[in-house]
Order: sequence, then structure tokens, then C-alpha cells
Amino acid sequence: MHLQVALDRLDLDRAAELAAQVRGHADWIEVGTSLIKHYGMRSVTEVVAAAGGTPVLADLKTADDATTEFGLAFEHGARAATVLAATTGATVHRCAELARQAGNEVVLDLLAVSARRRDELLAELPAEVVFAPHVGKDAQAAGHGLDDALGEWARGRRIALAGGLTAADVARLRPAHPDLRVIVGSAITGAADPAAAAAEMSTVVRGEAR
Repeated sequence: MHLQVALDRLDLDRAAELAAQVRGHADWIEVGTSLIKHYGMRSVTEVVAAAGGTPVLADLKTADDATTEFGLAFEHGARAATVLAATTGATVHRCAELARQAGNEVVLDLLAVSARRRDELLAELPAEVVFAPHVGKDAQAAGHGLDDALGEWARGRRIALAGGLTAADVARLRPAHPDLRVIVGSAITGAADPAAAAAEMSTVVRGEAR
């Protein structure tokens, strides 16, 4: 398993502080959509600087104009960016190509897409594309959980899972999905000691928790 720490719904100064605190325990640090909408590409630049050598993902959720949006993210130091699976095939494929050209990563956010659309994209896209099942904040509030987010379709693919994950969720998922990337936000960033929470989550992710 791999750990991606998501920084979202935060003041930018606090986000940069948190990036510096958790970078030693995270495989990726994510600049959340709300930070990008609030602060623009400055949020990516500052988190990249604070993250040291830990790679940063810009959660753009691109829906159109792939060249501009992915170009900006990579120009400001992001090593990965997200595109919505619900958008057009032209945009999804363009994002994948831009990431390939830059030597970076594209993450396909599966928020609110059908199994049919997901399977179409699985068949079309190269193996390096990361598919990201995502139980959104509003869906979580409505009582939807993680249990149906993964399945046989995910085997053999690069997968990142988001949706209010806790250490207990990660421990439960790990035996069946040892290569999964887990995206964890408030369980770390909302903790009294985020660095300690990230360290603890890292041990669970790596199967070292006692």
C-alpha cells in the first residue's frame, strides 16, 4: 500500500505547514481541489516547496481544456494531476498524453461515473493511468461508504481510493488490496498531532501496525 495525504479545506499557510509535517510519512501529498480553487496555482507552488522531495498531486478534477490545466499544474511543480472520468474521452486521453509527455502521472477520478463508463475507460487507457474510486463528501454525508468502491475490476490496475478513510478502513482493506494507494485527509490533517497521525497511518499502510 501507499499513502497519499490530502490537504483540503484549509488555509494555505496551514496546508504548507502540514505538508512539511507529514512529508516524511507520505508517498504523495495532494493539493486539494478547494485549495486550488481558493488560491490558484500558488497553492501548488507552496505545497511543492514545503513537501521537499515528496511528490505532489494537484487535484484539479479537470473537465475540459486539458492542455491549459495540466500544463499549469506541471509548470508549478506537481508530479500528478486529476481528470474527471465523467468528462469527454478527448479530455481524458489528452490528460493521459500530457502526463506521459511530462514524465508525470494522471489520476482518473471516478466520482459519480457508472460501472459501464469505468469499464470503457479501463479498456481504452494504458496501464500507467491511475483509477481513483471516490466516495465524495456529499455521498459520505448521505451515508454511502467504501464497501462498493472496489471490486474485481480493480485487480491488476493502479488504484487510488478516496472517501473519508480511517486507519481502521486501511487495515481492513490491506489484505485484499496490498498495492492500493489510500488517500487520507481529515483523519490526519484534523488530528491534534498530524505528524503523529501520519506516522501511525503509515505503519498501517505498510502492515507494520501492532
